[in-house]
Amino acid sequence: MITVTEISLDVPDKAKEEFDSEGIDLRTFVKEAIESKVFELELKKSSKMRRLFVESISSKSKLTEEEADKFAVELGRKMKKGRSDELQGSEGV
Repeated sequence: MITVTEISLDVPDKAKEEFDSEGIDLRTFVKEAIESKVFELELKKSSKMRRLFVESISSKSKLTEEEADKFAVELGRKMKKGRSDELQGSEGV
């Protein structure tokens, strides 16, 4: 079962205008930012996943563990962004 929590957010008029002028849906933006942060926190907590990821990357490169961690987080963000873009693209179908 999926539980949804609603939040109320005060957004300055200037920020709302900027989002609107760029065609960015504020609700979608906030939701994706929260999901991205949750993914990042889960990745940080998952020492086994990080270890495997770092071992995989470091076996083929000279990245430090810290650099590999940063890369993993950024990769996760890009993966979520790509998936989000796919889902938004399918809404117009």
